[in-house]
Amino acid sequence: MKSFRFVITLAILALLPTEAVVYAKPSPSSAVCNITCTVADIAEWSHESFSPIHLDLTAKNNQASGSSSLVLYANGDVEITADHSDMAQLSKNSFSKLTTEYKLESDNFMGNQSPTDWSNFDSFLGNGTTITHTPGSGAVEIVLSVKAVNDSGSPASPGFYQASQTLTVCWK
Repeated sequence: MKSFRFVITLAILALLPTEAVVYAKPSPSSAVCNITCTVADIAEWSHESFSPIHLDLTAKNNQASGSSSLVLYANGDVEITADHSDMAQLSKNSFSKLTTEYKLESDNFMGNQSPTDWSNFDSFLGNGTTITHTPGSGAVEIVLSVKAVNDSGSPASPGFYQASQTLTVCWK
């Protein structure tokens, strides 16, 4: 009788589909992962410096201006200030200097100074100017313009004059 049960058990196992026994899938299992992301404050220029601006003054042309632009990337409101030192005035030496004026323009100009006003080098952006961040637009083109004037009543000596203007961006 025991052998008969054993034979019937073997017959039943033989009739079962082997795929169901061999390929049985385990029940699903889940795991949760909480994700966070912090976006850093970004305020940077597209390049380290503006392209050089070359001006030519002649006897017929006692005033010249030019401009250069950079893209400012920021994801918040920023303030731009300028250098007011003697480095920002076009000069040949400590005795030969030209009247030097600057202006700043932008497609997002929200400062306290009109983007079309020229200012002397030592008062340019005196209180700084604010660039207001617009959501979805983190790139703002900043145009720096410079104007040199050779006073016809007291003309400067001929030669090579140079200046260096530094614009600094900080968080508002």
